[in-house]
Amino acid sequence: MERKRGTTLKKKILAVIAIGALMATAFVAPASAKTKLKIAHIPKLGTIGYFQAADKGVQRACKELKATCAYKGPTEITAAAQVKEINAAVQSGYNVLIIAANDKDALVPALKAARKKGVTVVTYDSDVAKAGRSIFVNQASSEGIGNALADSAADLAGDSGEIAVLSTTPDATNQNVWIDYMNKRLASAHPNVKVVATAYGLDKPEESTTETQGLIQKYPNIKAIVAPTSVGIVAAAKYVSGSSSKGKVFVTGLGLPNDMKTYIKDGSGAQASLWDVENFGYVAVQIANSIVNKKQSVKVGKKIKSGKGDHGLKKRVVIKGAVGNEVILGPATVFTADNVDNYDF
Repeated sequence: MERKRGTTLKKKILAVIAIGALMATAFVAPASAKTKLKIAHIPKLGTIGYFQAADKGVQRACKELKATCAYKGPTEITAAAQVKEINAAVQSGYNVLIIAANDKDALVPALKAARKKGVTVVTYDSDVAKAGRSIFVNQASSEGIGNALADSAADLAGDSGEIAVLSTTPDATNQNVWIDYMNKRLASAHPNVKVVATAYGLDKPEESTTETQGLIQKYPNIKAIVAPTSVGIVAAAKYVSGSSSKGKVFVTGLGLPNDMKTYIKDGSGAQASLWDVENFGYVAVQIANSIVNKKQSVKVGKKIKSGKGDHGLKKRVVIKGAVGNEVILGPATVFTADNVDNYDF
């Protein structure tokens, strides 16, 4: 009788332990559970073709990751407009911000507040102070871009004479860094080429056209205009192509192949170069996912693997940039009359 009673007691104890184990398992989240990404893409200005092209890459990466993505392009190219979009996105529950900044410092308070709430911030194209983001995805090395702009302008100018710059806004982070490197390159490698003026078209076609006309009228001896902006280069090239300055003043800078095709091929002598803009957006999203779901370190020296749909590099190394830690998208492509028809963005 005692033996039977003891056996029954043991069975009850084992049953209780088994049920407890099952209950514990039921309430423990799987270690491999991933955070569902809700991504807000906030470019400098929503209507610029360059950023619309980048958003194609953002959407491609989001589809691959089964993430929710929204294009939150502001209607004005100001820091205040971007801050408004940042705050609205955070309030709406977005946990990742992909941002091309209009101002290095003005966005930081809003971005710091977002990060305190657990939002991951990745900047691309134009950076903010490092306190406002996790990492910056740079087009190419800032020095490399500046050198390319200087060498192209010097080539068009015959390595001597006057040139001018048509930029976006006085506070545009990336343009200012590129122009600084361009000036350093000119001083060291092309000392006979002189930058006589820098104008700002605010990334608006009408104002960029007006500034181009003003530069040519005020400085009749300029040989080239350098526009490190996809809006400014098209406005400048279009104006020159339809004016008496065609064949006398040459336009170079950074531009989309579809936008610049006409002026590259119509005898204006325009040049343009750029990187894979669609892949730019794709890489920014994939790096954000690596930070959130793969717990990827973004300290200088760390390697970040590419997403499976990356059109460029298989992996990227975090380096020290002008502002802080960054990765490089990859080498730029020079668009000429011989190859421009091969590109469609």
